[in-house]
Amino acid sequence: MKAAGQSLTEYRRLALHGFALSLAVLALATTVAGGAVDITPSTSLVRSRPVAEANAGYLRPPVLLSTVPSVLARHQAEAAAIASPSETAAAAAETPALAQTTPSATIAALPAYFTYTIQPGDTVDSIANAYGVDPNYIIWNNPLVSSDPDVLLVGATLVVPSTNGLVYNVTLGDNLNAIADAYGIDVSSIIDYAPNGISSPDTVVEGLVLVLPGAIGYTPDPDPAPSYQEPIPAAVPEPDPVPVYQPVASVGYIWPYYSSLSTYFSGWHRGIDIDGFGNYGAAVAAAASGTVVLAAYDDYGYGYHVIIAHDDGSQTLYAHLSDIWVGQGQYVGQGEAVGALGSTGYSTGTHLHFEIHIGGYAVDPLAYLP
Repeated sequence: MKAAGQSLTEYRRLALHGFALSLAVLALATTVAGGAVDITPSTSLVRSRPVAEANAGYLRPPVLLSTVPSVLARHQAEAAAIASPSETAAAAAETPALAQTTPSATIAALPAYFTYTIQPGDTVDSIANAYGVDPNYIIWNNPLVSSDPDVLLVGATLVVPSTNGLVYNVTLGDNLNAIADAYGIDVSSIIDYAPNGISSPDTVVEGLVLVLPGAIGYTPDPDPAPSYQEPIPAAVPEPDPVPVYQPVASVGYIWPYYSSLSTYFSGWHRGIDIDGFGNYGAAVAAAASGTVVLAAYDDYGYGYHVIIAHDDGSQTLYAHLSDIWVGQGQYVGQGEAVGALGSTGYSTGTHLHFEIHIGGYAVDPLAYLP
């Protein structure tokens, strides 16, 4: 019995020793995780709580479990703070590389001129302000507006330069120096204006549309009086569609078509407009004998047009035709029909646009017609 009693006592002593060792380990873990905490249970505290609750606290210490994640988070933050310089530099180097892959925006090229359809309520000033140009350049570039700037026809089309300048249609025989001299501007201002798309005077060809920056137009009087006006016949007989003429040499010029004038020669309008209202398709005659050097179509300005070179070195131009009856290289006599009256190209109605060029410059045809 004594031996058995001693064994039971020894067993209890070892159990109490193990329990004390467990408490020591628990205390050490709590101290490492968040600071020293006194977890030695008192007899009164253990007795005051239910046994199940006390055992649960011992089996799953809330202090230990709640502090482990904070320790791991702190270690992770410290590890991130001391990342190797090579990794940090590599991450920083990737940012500009990504930025460089972003494509730059493409800037649309500015055109030399715009076309604008007149809307209700538009005025010359409102259109000019919308495009950032001086109102005078709306007037100077549009014969329809220049005759009466206070009246804008809704639906009509206007030419608006992309800068303060005159829109110029290059014709056969033109050269950049002569154009610049005629308008009192430098050749370089025409070449340097990027929307013109030219790099040297040699790149200017017939049919090219240029803007002459800074060129000044001319605003005619509201009711200009013609220097010469023949009486209009009461009745005009129906013309022969294709009159036949014998080519003969000529001295001076004759009227290519006989009617009243709707627009006169000016700094921006290089010829005269002979009204053809009610006579669409009438014959247009050569003002002087010569060789046809151009018979072509231009959708922007002249429409169907013919240019004749004469023996004295001058040239005449017939524009807005509805049909062309001659071919390039053909010799025509004075008065021979070259085409039919029309309204093609930039035209506001049936009429003939007629020009005379002497020495490479456009002159007032009224000074040379009988």
